[in-house]
Amino acid sequence: MAIRKSKTPQSPTQRADQKRVDILKSAGKCFRKAGFHQTSMQEICTEVGLGPGAVYRYFTSKDAIIAAMAEDERRQARTLLSEFHDTDDLPQALSAITRAFARRYAAISDAGLMTEIYAEGLRNKRVGAVIKTAETEWVDGLADMLRTAQERGQIDQALDAHAAALLLTAMWDGIVIRQAYTPELPEAMLGLFDDMLKRWLANAVPAAGKRSKPAPAPKTATPVAEPQLDLSPPPAPAPAAEKPLTQAEIDLRQMSLI
Repeated sequence: MAIRKSKTPQSPTQRADQKRVDILKSAGKCFRKAGFHQTSMQEICTEVGLGPGAVYRYFTSKDAIIAAMAEDERRQARTLLSEFHDTDDLPQALSAITRAFARRYAAISDAGLMTEIYAEGLRNKRVGAVIKTAETEWVDGLADMLRTAQERGQIDQALDAHAAALLLTAMWDGIVIRQAYTPELPEAMLGLFDDMLKRWLANAVPAAGKRSKPAPAPKTATPVAEPQLDLSPPPAPAPAAEKPLTQAEIDLRQMSLI
């Protein structure tokens, strides 16, 4: 006789958390089909199999569902980031994060949904506030990770950690948007992305155990003396040599002295 395994009973908090997850999954399925604004709360209730009263107990509106989806997405991203915070190989960790994002949004519907959430944040203040808070926490955490790597000499210390974190985040978000149109990113593209990151982050970092030689001082050419202009007046012409006097001239000169 087969023994039936009894399920561990869930606490009220666990049941509530599970209901919340079920509602978000069902809402996401509806949003993927028709988009945010074309989906009604009644359609979400039908999809999850709960009455409106039960759904509204967890989320007061469709905006609240969208905001919760945005927060959940970034919470998962922060968890991923924390796994690599103390890594000894930051470029390798960033490569792993890149591939994790690529796998997470490999389906066109998932990539499109995340793109739509961000677009909704530009129009909807409530959703925008959640995204902005989540983004700030993410970028600050990534910048802190980069600073730790700089202190350990793993990456270029001249980098602005916060600006680098913003750029990395923009690049990863770009990968997600690209997957909405290119479901399977070529491995060659991801490899190129890895190589680009390693070259960028390692810039100006000398190899371990080696000291970079100072650049030799440029040889100075022997200065060539410039010709000096002689501005002094030209010398007076030398007097012409006197011709020897004839005897007649000598006689005349003596006669003039008498």
